[in-house]
Amino acid sequence: MVKRWDVIIIVLLTVLSFLPLAIFTYAKSQEPAPPAGSESKLVAVIKVDGKEFKRVDLTGHTGVDTFKVTADDGDYNEIEVKDERIRISAANCNDQVCVRVGAIGKLGETIVCLPHKVVIEVQSTTGETEPDDGIVIPS
Repeated sequence: MVKRWDVIIIVLLTVLSFLPLAIFTYAKSQEPAPPAGSESKLVAVIKVDGKEFKRVDLTGHTGVDTFKVTADDGDYNEIEVKDERIRISAANCNDQVCVRVGAIGKLGETIVCLPHKVVIEVQSTTGETEPDDGIVIPS
């Protein structure tokens, strides 16, 4: 049998469960906006065997561009840049993990093709590789 206080406690706990959402939303809205003109742009950095192969500007990119990264032994990765996102559209590696990742376009996202040693990482033009999420880790 459900009693009156049971219902009150359930409703109170349900309302309190949304308190963290309200607190974090309020805190995020109070953060100052970045200064005008200091907007960083996103760039995809493509590295092959640890060496930078190419940089592709993602911010403001329109249309579709494709190019191929080919190794001396015949291994290849076809890379497609569509609008402001980049992906590996085809590769001749066995596992195809890099192809199944899909398109990326946010700061800090990566695509890795281990068999061909190809890494695509989205960075900002200021050199940031991870978004500023407000977490401070002491060193």
